[in-house]
Parts: sequence; structure tokens; C-alpha cells
Amino acid sequence: MLDDPTGFLRWLAAARQQGCVCFDDVDVAQVFAIAAVAALARQDGAAPLRLEPAASTGAGRFAHAMGIAEVVRGAEERLPSERDRSVTLTRVRGRGPWESISERIVGLLLPAPRPPAADLFYHVIVELLRNVGQHSNDALGGIVAAQINDGGPYQGAPALQVVVVDNGIGVFEALRHMRPSIATPGEALVRALEPHVSGAFPEGESGSGENAGLGLFVISEMAKETDGRLLLASRGASYFLDRSRSPDSQPVITNGDAPDYPGTLVVFETALGHVGSFDGIMAHIRDLAAQRTPKRITYRWLRFEPAPPGVHRILVGVASEDTAAAAAFAQSVLAPRLVRREPVVLDFGTIRVTTQSFLHALLHEAVRLAWALRVPVHVANASPAVRAQLELVEGYSLGG
Repeated sequence: MLDDPTGFLRWLAAARQQGCVCFDDVDVAQVFAIAAVAALARQDGAAPLRLEPAASTGAGRFAHAMGIAEVVRGAEERLPSERDRSVTLTRVRGRGPWESISERIVGLLLPAPRPPAADLFYHVIVELLRNVGQHSNDALGGIVAAQINDGGPYQGAPALQVVVVDNGIGVFEALRHMRPSIATPGEALVRALEPHVSGAFPEGESGSGENAGLGLFVISEMAKETDGRLLLASRGASYFLDRSRSPDSQPVITNGDAPDYPGTLVVFETALGHVGSFDGIMAHIRDLAAQRTPKRITYRWLRFEPAPPGVHRILVGVASEDTAAAAAFAQSVLAPRLVRREPVVLDFGTIRVTTQSFLHALLHEAVRLAWALRVPVHVANASPAVRAQLELVEGYSLGG
């Protein structure tokens, strides 16, 4: 279970040494453990861990119900489906339909009327799947699953657990080429949770065309804000934050002195009742990130008041969560208008929740052009959470 991730990693390390794994060895296995094993046992991998049939324990039966056999065989990818309070394992390759899979998972486990936690978990899943697609270098892609725990230690405080796992190069390898000052896998995990840290751009910069280095920072702050748990285990190190018992708990970090995961395993869990206003959570995270962003903004070029009559209006949402499409749209549509000194209105009326990565790809270069040419970009119909993220985009795009 997630309250003892080191115990799970030890069990998995022993199974890896033997070359096979069987869930009948344990009585209980939460969804994160089943997904982590499935990623290592995929038969289309280079050296798959052998998965033994299991049905004599609750863990074995649960793994079967979660579709582990189909995932391991490399069966054709399918949409997530629900079994009781869990969503089956789903493989996601490349740039995959991150947003539709995330929305389906959240919709299955948190159906209408949509609670505040739905937006938070949608955000977490999209960001984690994007990290796999952009940074893992795992040709097999990632595995995602989710589970609502409401028995045993969760009695009276049901918690949703989501997991995204891959067999890629790991966080240290993904960061160290752009950030040679990072010396160990443990340091890499800690730095990856800071704002504006990514393997996509050099140290000292605050972002690239499609990446702001804020995904894991936002997720880790969400875990703190909701008194949740966050496990990040990746090739040589692990980071485990557990605020479920005390809001003052500090993370436990291993670095080469304990079993690790041969890829990247990320687990996020929080009690549903601990998620208040999603807008409020995002506003607080915006303020935290802004404190660590270099300041040189003298004018606000994203304008949230009504635009003058006749300003060209663009409805945002066509590109969904595809950062490449958002960046291409910015280059082909937004940039030419700003270069001609034509203000625009971006209408976010169709977007309830979006991620920092998508907004960064859409507006990073546009905000810089607006600042350089003194041309405003007006924003209409943005929810409080989206507005907070847009203000954060302006802060880091003009801040360094």
C-alpha cells in the first residue's frame, strides 16, 4: 500500500532479481503497485519481468480485474473502464489522447455532479501523461490507472489514487544534460519538483516553446495543499511526501541506499474531502511560483478587462491539450497579428480546466511579442483557475 512505498519497492526488487513476480505473494495490492508491475512485465519490452498467474489472494484477483494480463500481452490499446471503484490499466503511447483519457478516468470515478476534486485530478493525470510522452523516451509509452480507496485506513475519508508509470530513462537522465550541476538521482527528483526545472531547456531559463518546467511543481504543491501523498520513484532514488497524517510532514528521500524503480513511477493520492476550491488552489500555487520567478514586468500585456469594439476574437479550445498544435497556432495566427500591432481577444469560454503546459505553448512567445511591441492580448471568459495560470504564464515568460 502507498503508506509503505519502500516496502513495495523492496518486494519488487526481489522479484526482479528472481525474474518473475506473482501477486499471490501478497494479500493486498493497491492500483499503483499493479501498474508498476505491469510496466515491467510488458511482453513487447526488451527484457520483460515474467508475470505468474495469480488468483488465490485478493491482490491476485484485483490485478486480474484491473486487466493486467491484457496490458502485459500488449493487447490493442483500449479506453479505461470501471470495475467497482477502480479504473482499469490503460497503456498510452507517444503524444496519445491525454486529455480524453484523463477526462474519461475522472468521469468514471467522480461522475456528475462534478466535485471540485474532478478538476484537480484531471489536471494531475494530463500533466503526468504529458511527461511520459515528452521526457521518458519509453517506446512502449506509459500506463495509467486510478482507484478510490474507502475501506480500512481510508474509512470515513475516501481517497482517490492515480498512478502513471513508464520504463523510460528516468528523471536524472532526463535532466542532467541540460542541468549538469545536478549530481545525483536524489537531487534530480528534488529539483524536478521546483518551478521552471526541466530537461527541455537550460538552467537559468524559464521555459521553452512547449515546456515551462512547472508540471511536477504544480502537482507536488497540490499534494501539499490537500494534505495528500506524492510518490516519485525513478532510477536510483525515490521521493515520498505524506501529508495525510500531518500537514507538517517532510518528504522522505532515498538516493542509492534503497530499492528504486527502473523507470519513473508517479503516484498522487488525496482524500476527496480535502479538495476545496480548485480555483483557490491554483491561485495559491500561482503565488508560490511567482515568488521564485525573476521580476522585470513593468506592464501587464494580458488584459482581463473588456476589449475595445472591433478587436479580433479567437475562441480557444480547438487545439485541446496538444501543445505542439497550440505552439503552431500561436506562430501562424497570434504572432502575425501582434507583429502587425493588431490586438486580439482570446476567449476561454469553452475551457473549464487546462494545464500550464498547454497555456505556455499557446502564449509564451505571444506574451513576449506583446511586451516587445506594446500590443495587448485581451482575455475573455477565463475561469479564476485559468486566469491564475495565465497570470503565471505572463510572469515566467517575461520574468527570465
